Amino acid sequence: MDKYIYLIITMILMMPMNSLAQSESKVDSLQAIAEEKFNEGDEKESLDFYQEILSRNSTHYDALWNASLINSRLGYQLDDDEKSKQLEFYNEALDLADQSIEHHGNKGHSYYVKAVALGRWSELQDNDTRIKTSHKIKKNVEKAAEMIPEYAPVWHLYGVFHSDVANISGAEKFAANLISEGIPEGSNEKAEEYLKKAIGMMPESILFRLDLAKHYLKVDDEESAREVLDEISEMEVTLPNEGQLKDEAANILKDL
Repeated sequence: MDKYIYLIITMILMMPMNSLAQSESKVDSLQAIAEEKFNEGDEKESLDFYQEILSRNSTHYDALWNASLINSRLGYQLDDDEKSKQLEFYNEALDLADQSIEHHGNKGHSYYVKAVALGRWSELQDNDTRIKTSHKIKKNVEKAAEMIPEYAPVWHLYGVFHSDVANISGAEKFAANLISEGIPEGSNEKAEEYLKKAIGMMPESILFRLDLAKHYLKVDDEESAREVLDEISEMEVTLPNEGQLKDEAANILKDL
């Protein structure tokens, strides 16, 4: 009788552990599918799986930062006349990034996706708001670069940030100094350095090279831009949703 009671108690104690193990296994399976869908270019379906993970574990790190990033990407893919829908995606991206920072402030992807979401969101705001937000973007991307220097997209984002800031017009700089704390410091040298660093870490990316070419055009270095665009013309599309970027590069090269 005592052995029977002991067996029942043991089974009861083990049930929560077994349930937890099954739950973790299910989340792992969902994450594997989400990553596979993203790599196939099906970002909307990938997001569905990350959202399913968050319904089971609202603080799951990989689900939070990936869901934030995908929302930013989906919003950016919409047409310019769908700004209200874009804002919905960007606000969701910001909320998820904030949750990732709240629960995983010691991990760099949280700050990377916050910088991405802020950048996309600010594009739809007035000039004063964009300038103020640029300081927040810099703060977050700097922190991400410190924490995950092995992650190539961080250096791409950092390079694009420097390129944008360093080449803002004189009139915009003057206006910024009147209405806010001014433009963050930007450097064309760092823009080139960081974009090249991203390319070195992830040479299969057409996006990284295209943004380097666009940077060269900003600084009137047409020869360097042409070289990079020629490189893109010889590349195969291996990353999801980059076929249109290769077409864009071809059109820029044709115009040159």
